[in-house]
Amino acid sequence: MDSTLGGWDESAKAWIEGQGELGDYSRRMILDPCVDQILSDVAGRSVLDVGCGEGRYCRKLAARGAVVTGIDPVQEFIDVASQRLPSGTFVTAFAESLPFPDGSFDTVLSYLTIIDFPDYVGAIREMARVMRPSGKIVVVTVSNLASTTDGWVKDASGAKLYRTVDRYMEEFSMDLEWSGIKIVNYHRPLSAILGVFFDCGLVMDRFIEPLPPVGDPWYADEFRVPTFQVMTFRAG
Repeated sequence: MDSTLGGWDESAKAWIEGQGELGDYSRRMILDPCVDQILSDVAGRSVLDVGCGEGRYCRKLAARGAVVTGIDPVQEFIDVASQRLPSGTFVTAFAESLPFPDGSFDTVLSYLTIIDFPDYVGAIREMARVMRPSGKIVVVTVSNLASTTDGWVKDASGAKLYRTVDRYMEEFSMDLEWSGIKIVNYHRPLSAILGVFFDCGLVMDRFIEPLPPVGDPWYADEFRVPTFQVMTFRAG
């Protein structure tokens, strides 16, 4: 395993198989409806997907007329993304060192990837650098409350009692494993992440904690403690 890739190099095949063409349930039912609305006006606009993986959301953007570029440090992801969307541009690169000139993109998207970046400060600065002055950055991430621990505390029967929050103000890594995937994610307090965007001269104009449809049998607990956050930023 390449330590700079956080396990994603060895987990790429399992991830691609698990996502399929449409993505996992939480993306399709909780996140996509929110992000689709925010990025409904991308026709003819240049969009950079930072940490594009196998290119699932790039394909959705291209279907709405966006001029799509995706970067990911995992070559297997880039190969599959290129095969599935030949019209897109896909580059093997790290978020902390984007190979594009200043002000290259109308929109920069980080869809569940800030939690993967070892150097989130460098990655955010790079996203701000390549955003056009009139553009925006869209960040989809795991809630800073949910990212402090891995899951729920349950009673003897398996019923979920509560979700713990601990070490919130620290920054630390967490090893995660499921369905053949073994990766490293990172927790940072919300103030730390927002502080970098603000230091880059950006302002946040949208903050959403997206939820599944009411009555969803799979994700009813999201209404107790939401797992995700969606934020948008623009130049101040």
